[in-house]
Amino acid sequence: MTETQRSVAMVWLGRGVPVIPCSRTDKGPMVAGFGRDATAEQLAPFSDPRQVWDWWSGRFKRAHVGILTGRGGPDGRGLLVVDLDVRKEGSELPPEYAYASSGVDVLERMATEAGEAWPETYTVLTPSGGVHLYFRQPEDGPLIGCATGAGPTAPHLGPLIDVRGVGGLVIAAGSYSAAQGLPYRRTSAADVVPQSLPGWLLERLRPAAATAPAPRPEPVRALSTASRSDRYAAAALNGAADDVSDAPEGERNRRLFAAARRLGELHDTAPAVLDESTVREQLLAAALRSGQSEREAQRTIRSGWERGLAGRGAGAA
Repeated sequence: MTETQRSVAMVWLGRGVPVIPCSRTDKGPMVAGFGRDATAEQLAPFSDPRQVWDWWSGRFKRAHVGILTGRGGPDGRGLLVVDLDVRKEGSELPPEYAYASSGVDVLERMATEAGEAWPETYTVLTPSGGVHLYFRQPEDGPLIGCATGAGPTAPHLGPLIDVRGVGGLVIAAGSYSAAQGLPYRRTSAADVVPQSLPGWLLERLRPAAATAPAPRPEPVRALSTASRSDRYAAAALNGAADDVSDAPEGERNRRLFAAARRLGELHDTAPAVLDESTVREQLLAAALRSGQSEREAQRTIRSGWERGLAGRGAGAA
């Protein structure tokens, strides 16, 4: 076991990737000094062959081999790993992700929406059934950092997906988990190495340039001669748009989905007011104003609207 772990560490070091001993119980780092703000001097031991050999020959001889992400190699631009977790039994996800059993499902949907194929790159299957996709950091621009699960800003990708960049680490293939009784196992072909990030994925991982807030949507006005149902529908649409515009961080996606679903449920009561294009336009403008990305907002509106149409009239006597 000692020689195997040390061999794995030295292989990655030979690829220009810094390594760190990690606990076999909780996968935590056993040496300090590698974090996001670490200096070149602090990071040097993790790329020092003599130091690495000594770690896995002595006090850390049974440790997991941790791969430091974000920095490394001759150009200082190391790896970025997309960690696709398995959904825990009984855990809840936002309604638009209720279908997902793992981060693989979420990333597959993102690729499909982008009109792209699943990214082929160096891939590791974890003992718990998760998947690690290894990529090279972008060749230019700022290095990408770390993010856990869903969030309103890059590099967050979505629920059940973690991103490991600057300041992060993952456990290398070949390391053995005593908890599951299984190794971290490479599943990609022997000649496949970490690839460049595909453009559609890089778009999601890099923060968009700052822009002026989207204008508050112009209220929908029903004519004074309109029916009571139409006037009620116009008020409901305007109220929903205001609610989405003013949503605080952490509530934005949930409010957007709820608004789209409610308006879908009301569609049949006032189809001239609550037509799909008007609802989408109003809610998208409101979502952009609250700080959501256009792509994510479009998807949430579509999901909520379709759910609302499917459930319309469900509460009627």
